[in-house]
Amino acid sequence: MIVVTATLLFLLLAFSPIYLKADITLYLRRMSADIKVGVGAIKVFNENVRLAGGSLHCEGTVSTDVELRSIDKKSNIDLIKCITVEKVAVWFYNNFASVSQYTAIQNAVLALATVTACNLFHCQIYSESVGTLNESCVRICLLINVSVAELSFCLLKQGVRKWKTRKSKK
Repeated sequence: MIVVTATLLFLLLAFSPIYLKADITLYLRRMSADIKVGVGAIKVFNENVRLAGGSLHCEGTVSTDVELRSIDKKSNIDLIKCITVEKVAVWFYNNFASVSQYTAIQNAVLALATVTACNLFHCQIYSESVGTLNESCVRICLLINVSVAELSFCLLKQGVRKWKTRKSKK
């Protein structure tokens, strides 16, 4: 009885989803982004990423420089497949000094794009165009669902693939 209970608790924890909330603010003029990821009220990741030449300069939780040419596009596909996006909210903050008369037109276009995206991706999407006195930016909030077992399997599969390629090079 104890073994069955322990097994059921392990399976419950392994297949239970983890909900992550990502808050991304894109500053298009200065080519940078602020990324914050949390689980509930606990901050997991806080990063400022900016484009500097041919590399991404990261400051925050992980401080590093990443060359854009060195990113392997095929290796991260499995990790993206195990992520389920539940909700997306997008706000376009426009500086009043530059584009105040276009806010109503932007809201109409965003409403049409939101309806189309909701029908295509089957998740809750919210968008709004807002005027501001600060710098123009785009803010994106995501509610992401990740299963522990699925994420573990994807990471294991990626590790085996890298091990095989490293072994074949020797």
